[in-house]
Amino acid sequence: MEIRSPSAVVKQAHVSHNIEELHDLCSKQSILLDLVTDAIVLWSIEGQVQYWNRSAERTYGWTAERAIGKQILDFLYDLDDPHYQTAIAQTLDRGEWSGELQLLTREGKSVVAASHWYLIVATTGMPHSILTIDTDITQHKLLERQFLHAQRLENLGALASGIAHDLNNILTPIVAITELLPLRLKNLDERTQKLLCTLAENSKRGRELVAQILTFARGSDGEHTIVQPQHLLAEAMQIARQTFPKSIDVSLRIENSQLWALSADVNQLHQVLLNLCVNARDAMPDGGELTIMAENIILSDTYPKLPLNALGRAYVAITVADTGVGIEPSVRDLIFEPFFTTKEIGKGTGLGLSIVRTIVDNHQGFIDVASQVNGGTQFRLYLPALTPDSSKPHSSIATHAHSGHLPQLAGKGELILIVDDEPSIREVLGTTIESYEYRTISASNSQQAIELYARHHGEIQAILLDYMMPGGNPTDTLRQFRSIDPSVRAIVMSGLSADEISAHHHGETVKAFLAKPFSTEDLLHTLKTVLN
Repeated sequence: MEIRSPSAVVKQAHVSHNIEELHDLCSKQSILLDLVTDAIVLWSIEGQVQYWNRSAERTYGWTAERAIGKQILDFLYDLDDPHYQTAIAQTLDRGEWSGELQLLTREGKSVVAASHWYLIVATTGMPHSILTIDTDITQHKLLERQFLHAQRLENLGALASGIAHDLNNILTPIVAITELLPLRLKNLDERTQKLLCTLAENSKRGRELVAQILTFARGSDGEHTIVQPQHLLAEAMQIARQTFPKSIDVSLRIENSQLWALSADVNQLHQVLLNLCVNARDAMPDGGELTIMAENIILSDTYPKLPLNALGRAYVAITVADTGVGIEPSVRDLIFEPFFTTKEIGKGTGLGLSIVRTIVDNHQGFIDVASQVNGGTQFRLYLPALTPDSSKPHSSIATHAHSGHLPQLAGKGELILIVDDEPSIREVLGTTIESYEYRTISASNSQQAIELYARHHGEIQAILLDYMMPGGNPTDTLRQFRSIDPSVRAIVMSGLSADEISAHHHGETVKAFLAKPFSTEDLLHTLKTVLN
């Protein structure tokens, strides 16, 4: 005996153009048709619903009792919808139509249906009824969008990482020169000194922007420590009060006597808070109130957007609220998109909120946003709180940034090999460290560096090596250095992260890492540490 699905039976009845068979199927075999997952609806050519199966009830929310006998245009389709007009025209003209329709349920929820329409013709040859078989593909379309979104973010991340690497190479000599010139030019007038200060401040802003791009491109790769949120919140409030217009009233409210501790990257959480505060400031051009709030919370099932595995977990909830212009509903779903901004050209990069989400996601937290046009906006961050037995994470390679007097970091005539394909970087690095009693030789590519090291390895004390030179494989270059002298000491300079470089397992050859652009103090301290 042939076994066919109920949907196939309905389609076969259509193919036979037997109206009596179709109506008999819908009336006497409704139990069978109620078993299918497809929404099956039969309606007359005048639009009156004649059959409505159980899946149609589940998909669209109207019971069969409420749907049958009513005009389908009164509750399911919109006469002015161009997709409906295409579907009905093709069905009447060709006898069938297939496509996607976006429909609203009884509760107002949007449903995407893969819809198939079939024309039922009477024995007289006149159109009699239309049979529709709809498959709910809402979840499938959502997953498809998420996949495409993730793929696009991956491509943007790769592009951003490449741009950031080039920008770091550009910024490295600029940062070094701004710190070197005051040492070389002792008698600068006040105006020139102010110009150098301006250059230094803008170099710092450039470094911070590149750091944001890299955070977006790579996610969180900083060192996590045990963080007391009160200190971060107080610092963010203090910065906002000192730098924001006086027309903005900034306040801090802690709901608990002692907030739970977090395992977090302090610098990145600081960046999250400042990004949100700056967004709040920009949303209040005529002044208003900026409120930073925090509380301990254990999530219950009453939370409306509870993520997976969050039920019952302890979080520190941090809210940054403003009384500004709010967010238009039409762009609410776009605010975390990278490079999306509603600000004027030149006043926003569109990276702030995407970086906020990247950092929060990588701290295993999540964000809730509430906004009303002209009624203000609230960004509420949920960050997992530490359990009593939590321990401090650590990273494999750490950068050095200790304060101290630069003269104490001077060398004693050691010879340093500088390897970088950028002439400006070689020149500035050479001039900088020579100003602190080191000697230097330089190479513009890996082959030249290997030849120099083969001739002078007995004298060269350390190598400053650019990790991403064109035409060179850093792993092969480091291996050849090691074959010449197993005790070689290499300091890697790169726009890549320390974790990305350590993942290549260079062993003991790489003694330290300098993230471009770095300060003179970072450079001198790293050299002193490696040489000692």
